[in-house]
Amino acid sequence: MLTRITILCFAGSYLVAFGLELIRLRSKATWVRLPLVFAAAAGLFAHVVFLFNDFTAANALPISTADWLLWAAFVLAVVYFVTIFYLPRTPTGLALIPIVMGLILSSKVASTTPLATERSFYLWGMLHGTSLLLGTTAVSIGFLAGLMYLLQNYALKHARSPANRLRLPSLEWLEGVNSRALGISTFLIAFGFCSGLVMALLSHRGDLKYVIWTDPVVISLAAMLVWLIAAEIFRNAYPSARGGKVAYLTLASFVFLLIALASFTLLNNVHRLPRTDAQDHGSVLLSTPAFTSDVEELKHAKS
Repeated sequence: MLTRITILCFAGSYLVAFGLELIRLRSKATWVRLPLVFAAAAGLFAHVVFLFNDFTAANALPISTADWLLWAAFVLAVVYFVTIFYLPRTPTGLALIPIVMGLILSSKVASTTPLATERSFYLWGMLHGTSLLLGTTAVSIGFLAGLMYLLQNYALKHARSPANRLRLPSLEWLEGVNSRALGISTFLIAFGFCSGLVMALLSHRGDLKYVIWTDPVVISLAAMLVWLIAAEIFRNAYPSARGGKVAYLTLASFVFLLIALASFTLLNNVHRLPRTDAQDHGSVLLSTPAFTSDVEELKHAKS
């Protein structure tokens, strides 16, 4: 029975949780909490079973772009489930669940071709993919903390604002989460980017037509890394400018993340199998009329 679980099962559960978050926001009904926890838990259970079935059916390694997106969605769903208990009065699902659903929908159009085709790259590829996955999670957490910081700051300045209906953590706590998320995401994305460069150069070493700095995935990820490093330098160089400015930096980092994920999903050339000039020459040679006629003559002589 568990083998019949599909993406619709856990995606539907997450959508139910999102709807319950909206109800809780508008009515502040206490009865919503229990079905909310149940919907989120059911989505996580179906999600992990689906990943396990896919993991075993595909001989575990290597994973594809679509698999990576589903794993990223799962990790963020776990973060959301934790916030239900850690921040019980804050509707964090209104920000996290759309990100989870976006990753799930992206997996439907992403490539299912394995990312690391050579066994020598399996371990290195796991480190590369895991660091980018955790970096994506850290950027998303920073986005959530930054968004809540700006809403809380606005609510404190405007007593009659609708933002006062949200029960958000203190500005000091949100600033701390924001700063840590920015620092951790910078380190993880940097490691993932550098390890990816090494893998790409090694896997495409026979492809003379491939230029790594023209790849959309490399360009978008490099731009994101440069932004994160600049934001982290700014945060440490100007301690008095923290707070709202750092919140805006993390929101901008999330925009860079969306661009990188879009390139990774739709324009992924860096992870494709390289094609050498020798292979191209061989394929052209095999299709020439002279080669074809020689083969036919050999067959006729043998007969």
